[in-house]
Amino acid sequence: MSLFKNYKSGIESVLSRSEQKFQKGIKSPYILLNQSTETFSSLPTTIEPDSKTILEFDSNQLQKYFGPNKYSFDTIKIGNHPDFENLEHNQTLNHHCVSMFVDIKGSTRLALKYSLEEVRLIKDTLLTLCINVVSHFGGHVHRLQGDAVFVQFVRKNSNPNNSVINALNSASVLCQVVSEDLSSAFENYGLDPIKIRVGLDYGNDDNVMWSHYGIANCNELTTTSLHTDLAAKLQNKASVNSIRIGKNLVDAIEMNEDYISIPTVKKNGQPVEDRYIIQSSELNYCQFDFSWKKYLNSFSFYRKNGSGNLEIVDNPFTLKASVYRPKQESTASQYYENNYSILKGKYIKYQLMINGSPYYKKPHEKIIWEAFNSGKEAKLANEERHNFENFYLNQTYCIAHAGYHGNHYLKCTIQREHTNNIVLKFPIYVDDKLDTDINLNNILN
Repeated sequence: MSLFKNYKSGIESVLSRSEQKFQKGIKSPYILLNQSTETFSSLPTTIEPDSKTILEFDSNQLQKYFGPNKYSFDTIKIGNHPDFENLEHNQTLNHHCVSMFVDIKGSTRLALKYSLEEVRLIKDTLLTLCINVVSHFGGHVHRLQGDAVFVQFVRKNSNPNNSVINALNSASVLCQVVSEDLSSAFENYGLDPIKIRVGLDYGNDDNVMWSHYGIANCNELTTTSLHTDLAAKLQNKASVNSIRIGKNLVDAIEMNEDYISIPTVKKNGQPVEDRYIIQSSELNYCQFDFSWKKYLNSFSFYRKNGSGNLEIVDNPFTLKASVYRPKQESTASQYYENNYSILKGKYIKYQLMINGSPYYKKPHEKIIWEAFNSGKEAKLANEERHNFENFYLNQTYCIAHAGYHGNHYLKCTIQREHTNNIVLKFPIYVDDKLDTDINLNNILN
């Protein structure tokens, strides 16, 4: 199943009419789109010539699988970041930010092959998708630059690690949808598949300054930071349908090494490491390719199909996680996979579910719970893998403690005598900071 099935169907409906010759004129693409609403309800019922709506975006799937995002804005807007727009023209503010640049690869050549109406339709299809996806994950669209998008992931006085997580989640979803779902829709109608390149970098409070550029009535509130500039450079060096990131993102969340690799370039016909995005006497700053496919495949609802592409699956067996402070389970809140960074000291309760209801163990079954931790802290404590000393053996729930910084996952195996075993995984992020409101005695007792 595709994450945005209705969106893809709407695009296919539009493209199926692209073989008909466009009438020249400003209204022609909207005539084409209005015709397509007769078949697909995912499209708006009417599209006015001055409307910017191309396809109706359905965020229900994002909400269902990735969960609600507490960092998303109530209203989507472009330009000055809403959290910093009260900054006076002559004021500055140091505050962290994750910068993301997304580029439509090869879009400058579209006008050589397609009509202006087709070019606009192809580009705006991807741009509107990008805007909606990043907005769900708390990103703010700062600027549309022709065939590119500049996004800022930050909420004022919030945990910067969650900005990193939101940026990685949105970039991964975009790459998967564009390279595996939408590309086939364009290929089916004789169009070159659309491609994107993504660059990401993170600057902390000391390395990012917010301020206005320009003069009265002609200015922009933006960031001054090496890492904003490097995000654009990382995007420029990324391969098609890939994500390239700066080292600060890796360090911030103790990124699982399985998801990153050092880029290579060809020299004299041989691949050599291209380790640094910037290399000088003042700074050697590493870059990495982020494997969005490996990362998304760690989520329980993604799996590879026969062609190697990822697809969404609805498994009747699931794990439901809730997070709470010690001895305060009544205040627990649901946690979705890799949704945010859980502060150290909190508990995570995993409940085995079937079709949305608590599961009851069968007599012939054996239920095993295991935790797999990544990162330096877990390695130092020799806790990269453990089974809770079998305390939860044959239980339909398990309670874990957020103790090590990094990206971890819990594994639940239902062993059966006469049929296939059921294996479930649930990935989480644990922060590098302790929840200061937790009474440490509640953890020790």
